[in-house]
Amino acid sequence: MQTLTSISLPESIAEEICKIKKNALLKRFKMDDKTIAKYVKEHEKSSIIPGVKWGALPAEKSWWTEYYNTMKGYIEDGYFSGNWNAPFNFGGRQRADQQVEKGEIHYDLEVTRTRVVMFHPALSSTFMFVPDKQGFYKEVWDSVLDVFEINDHVMCPFVHGGAVYGQAAASLKDGEKSVIVLGDDVNIYQGGKQYAFDGVNWETQVGTILGKPFHGSKTFFGGMYHVPSGVYDTSLDDTIASLWVYSQNNDLVEGVNINGIMEREEMDEKTNFMLGLSYAEDPLAPRLQGLKLTVDKADKSLPLPQGRNLEIKSKYEEDVIERWYLAYHGTTPTGGTLLDFLETIKPEDFRGGEISDMIQNSTL
Repeated sequence: MQTLTSISLPESIAEEICKIKKNALLKRFKMDDKTIAKYVKEHEKSSIIPGVKWGALPAEKSWWTEYYNTMKGYIEDGYFSGNWNAPFNFGGRQRADQQVEKGEIHYDLEVTRTRVVMFHPALSSTFMFVPDKQGFYKEVWDSVLDVFEINDHVMCPFVHGGAVYGQAAASLKDGEKSVIVLGDDVNIYQGGKQYAFDGVNWETQVGTILGKPFHGSKTFFGGMYHVPSGVYDTSLDDTIASLWVYSQNNDLVEGVNINGIMEREEMDEKTNFMLGLSYAEDPLAPRLQGLKLTVDKADKSLPLPQGRNLEIKSKYEEDVIERWYLAYHGTTPTGGTLLDFLETIKPEDFRGGEISDMIQNSTL
């Protein structure tokens, strides 16, 4: 805690960044039927509150106008004032922790881990009323780099989209210095080498690093302020905290850990891993890295009562199997690379998991 406190944002700077966030959000906060419809469609199988799915909400304009006005009031008087005091919905998603074994296609999984989920509809659905989400991110991003006096070539997916994948390739191939940040991941490239830093327990540390002005969208327990899993500024605040730590510690550029705060991931560096891809074999033809036995998607979830067993089967068409196979070798059915598709992802469309969706939907 002593180290954490020592590297935290001065309150005056924290207040300045929060003011920038608030103004950038309010100027883009508006009723837009297409944005609302898109949001509801993308979340129709997810819950707005326990027991109520987004797809079951009323279609009447008056209902959404009232929702919009309520949300705008929260932004003006709650998110950034410290007056937000509503309880969060709390739950857990089960995760299997068994290793994937070469040649094995049948697994008997025992669930021993859970992912804590905390959400509140007001804080999770903010971007439903922000048609220009990318503009919001870019304004905050540019201002943060200016306030933190960061002059390096720094990129982030929610500002630069899929271009970050191409930048990683260029930096490894040509030795160009650059930094790619997303949440607690800080990838520093120079001289053709990568330092892959990971923020330690970032969801717990960020609230302390950013300080009191940011506490409006945080939860408090155990004596610390935590970043909930389902709020509009989770990725943004995680990234701001990473940028601040980077700006204040020249040791990171030399590959030196900040113990308990920001530490190097040697396995990531060995494979030049960045956002789901390994660049080690060929920087210009990165490939998928790692296998997961389960997916964390609301529309794929199945209820599993405590102490019960559930048999899950999956079967893919031959063309889907081929695309998965080729992606793990850095290529596609037409002989291209994954970069051909990933670099075209627009910032507003970047959510993570794009490669999986492309393979499943026959667009890769």
